[in-house]
Amino acid sequence: MNKALKALKEYVLSGEFLSEPSEIHALWFGFFSSWFKLRRDKMSDELKEQILNEYHYYTAGFFIGRVVQGIGILLGWRCVI
Repeated sequence: MNKALKALKEYVLSGEFLSEPSEIHALWFGFFSSWFKLRRDKMSDELKEQILNEYHYYTAGFFIGRVVQGIGILLGWRCVI
């Protein structure tokens, strides 16, 4: 486990993490789609391509959104699930 955390830390600090706009878009759309249902058929081809090329960022954003919702539920906030 320690090696995995060290590798993740090196990756984040190397400047490769969220270094391109498509990575940021995929992360944001993942987070947004965890709160609201996004339909890919209504997205532009450019956005679809960014999400498919950076699917790991999309998944991470979706996971972060769900974690925020879980924390909100534990704190008594009303969340859209």
